[in-house]
Amino acid sequence: MILLIEPDKMVRKKLCDLLSKERIIGTDSVSQTLEMVCKYKTEVDVIIADIRLLREIVSHRSIFRLCEKLCFDAPPVLGFYRNGDEKTVNDLRKNNRQYKLVKYNEADSSFPDQYIQMIKEVYPGLHADLTRSREAWSKEIEEFVDPRKWLEEEGFLDIVEKPKKKGAVRKQQKAAKTGKRVDYKKLYFEYKKKYDELLEYVKALTDVVEDS
Repeated sequence: MILLIEPDKMVRKKLCDLLSKERIIGTDSVSQTLEMVCKYKTEVDVIIADIRLLREIVSHRSIFRLCEKLCFDAPPVLGFYRNGDEKTVNDLRKNNRQYKLVKYNEADSSFPDQYIQMIKEVYPGLHADLTRSREAWSKEIEEFVDPRKWLEEEGFLDIVEKPKKKGAVRKQQKAAKTGKRVDYKKLYFEYKKKYDELLEYVKALTDVVEDS
């Protein structure tokens, strides 16, 4: 098992996707990681942390002291850093050379290889598929579909937002001018049918998202 400490959800997801065969628990703080260490104890094979959080772990020795109290060896702790973290990297390497680090750079196609190699050096039993990892790394995150745009393209926007304005009101105005009686019952069933169609579309779309 791997504990991954990274506050940014998207970065955390991208790193987790590189090791799809491995059991990974993502946390966003050292305190949350301590809870996971208490819960899983010796099941944790390695801890990987953003360098700023790694520095916090090293300076306070929180995880190491916790493992001592729980009477088991602390798992190896690794780190990654980004552009702008150079000073922190230099300080950490100067005083704590034993901690392995890798630079996180989404534009670097070799990052998956470096990342996996770094982990394997301390955790030889790592389950990793380099081919899949490279594919996951190169895959761009798909843009979220704008629901309003989708509804408009599918012809549902008028049903959702403007049924009264463009439908009932217009027919009422026309009927008032011609003196004809408005069939409200017919109008009701017309819009109920359109609403039911929209509901079925939304339900089908939701089921697809939940299954994926």
